[in-house]
Amino acid sequence: MALVIIKMPKKQAKLGFTHESQKSKTVEWYTPPWIFESLRLEFELDPCAPAGGVPWIPAKRVYTKEDNGLVQKWEGLVWLNPPYGRYTQDWLKKMHYHREGVALVFARTDCAWFHEYAIKADAILFLRGRIAFVDGDNITESMGSTSGSILIAWGEVAVGALKGMKEKGYLVLNNGEEAHELPLFGL
Repeated sequence: MALVIIKMPKKQAKLGFTHESQKSKTVEWYTPPWIFESLRLEFELDPCAPAGGVPWIPAKRVYTKEDNGLVQKWEGLVWLNPPYGRYTQDWLKKMHYHREGVALVFARTDCAWFHEYAIKADAILFLRGRIAFVDGDNITESMGSTSGSILIAWGEVAVGALKGMKEKGYLVLNNGEEAHELPLFGL
């Protein structure tokens, strides 16, 4: 079964979004532990870690905001939960060319980065429901985030991890076939 892509006019593609609700007291949001328990991976690098890291993220090395992980060299299996917003595309571009790791982002198919990088990954897991992220004060938002999320995998190890947690959502594997491009409503 080939993936069918519906092309949107470029003027409608968005660049980014915000992660937190307007009521939030923090802009720091961390991946909840259950994601890593489900992935069952140890990562070589988390290039978007807060100062001091997050104790439940299984990464051997971290880059913080001060290190600017976007300009640093990445090696090995990478965990990427990038800062959400206008620079999400830059982080996904770096991961796309690195091609070894897992990224967690909102399922924003209306954003340019989704069409430029996410659909060219090896696999995407559309997670069921909304993730209750942990805020900078270590409080889990009981209502969950403002949007659904996806895990994007590059490389055999990362794809295997998503296959292992496919019961958490809907898994799409990129089989390398050319997708059919259909115009959206004749635009």
